[in-house]
Amino acid sequence: MTLSTWELETIKNEVAEVREFYRQRMDADLPPLREEMERLSRAVGELTEKQRVGEKQAMLARYAGMERGGDRPRVSFGKYQGMDALDLACVRSVLAAQQREPGDVNPRALEDWQTNLKAAMDSTTAGTGDELVATGEAAALWADINVDTLVAGLFTRVDMPTNPFEIPLQLGDVSWYPGTENTATAETALATGRQTLTAYELVAEVPWSLTLEEDAVIAMAAEVRSTLVRNAVEVIDDVLLNADTTLQNNINADGATIAASTAGNAHWLVGFDGLLHLPLVDNTTQGNNHAAAPSADMFNEARGLLGKYGVRPSELAYVADVGTYIKSLAVGEFRTLDKLGPQATLLNGQLAQVDGIPVIVSEQMAQSDADGKVTDGGNSNTKGRLLAVNRTQWRLGFRRELMIETTRDIQKRQNIMVVSMRLAFMERTGTRSAATHTALQYNITV
Repeated sequence: MTLSTWELETIKNEVAEVREFYRQRMDADLPPLREEMERLSRAVGELTEKQRVGEKQAMLARYAGMERGGDRPRVSFGKYQGMDALDLACVRSVLAAQQREPGDVNPRALEDWQTNLKAAMDSTTAGTGDELVATGEAAALWADINVDTLVAGLFTRVDMPTNPFEIPLQLGDVSWYPGTENTATAETALATGRQTLTAYELVAEVPWSLTLEEDAVIAMAAEVRSTLVRNAVEVIDDVLLNADTTLQNNINADGATIAASTAGNAHWLVGFDGLLHLPLVDNTTQGNNHAAAPSADMFNEARGLLGKYGVRPSELAYVADVGTYIKSLAVGEFRTLDKLGPQATLLNGQLAQVDGIPVIVSEQMAQSDADGKVTDGGNSNTKGRLLAVNRTQWRLGFRRELMIETTRDIQKRQNIMVVSMRLAFMERTGTRSAATHTALQYNITV
């Protein structure tokens, strides 16, 4: 299931209006005011969200039989009416924590809670009693997350059966020789290699106060779930772009020292370096100081830095911050949704393309200082960035997808929900200092 013709036309028209407004400002040599930039930024976010809705419906179909015109199974009666299996899993997690530490809750209330929940689960998973199929819950939650990620969806995913997990690299070149009849040709000993995916854990612990009764938990379930999905999406894309194991002068906190306990910054120290680290630190020849407004040459220069990895548009993607995207609307070669037509839904977050290469807009691509790094606590992070990447040269691995556990703190009268995942990210050549499959334009005037 994809976006309907009417929905697609609506999005295309809205993009055309945004583009025309911006072009009029440029033609009149009147740069947009901050309020206008903020409005355009919100419009970009809304367009991205509309696109996600259609794609989410298509992806969730595999778990709910929507291709047959149905919907994800939901409770049709009682207190839990309208909830699906994942909502019920969240409620069950809280119930299990409460049963382990009942505190001053009436045991009878807990029994009623368990009975009602069992009936609700039976209505969505016939024949499974009071247990939900764990793989079904995980698939539903991970589908919600996958369709909202913008950067993670660009790369080949590897499900890691072990940690670490070795994957083969591409074979070396074969040598060719002139042929001679009845004479064997020299063999080529193919160079082979392996690269090791090592998964690292990201953990979030969220306490939330709650009147511990069933109705209150039901009221909170939808908000808890949406928050989990939103935060998981944000942190996955954030670390894939911005991860940096350096404590001092991290590319996201230049001029400061951060630690694994630094709130808001610690996740960048997950254990691997992300996409932006390669052109900013590992191989700085892959970074270019654009020092100008967006232009067609800006895209071509970034692609040119990829060398042989920049040949096939089908393997490439651009990732831009919102400001760079908005400024690029004035570039003639920048084809937005109003010109892309049905191709606009090929990748999550794609709002445009240049020479057949999708342009992904990510909120996790922050504006930076003129050197391409984000200055810690400074007011100079006003420059745009454009990342060009060959998607075939990176691997994203998951040893464990999202796991949710709930415990109970009686003293604080809080439920503590612990959410964790284990992921790995690596580039395929094995030598980041010489890798040319990823490039960055920085110091873009936005």
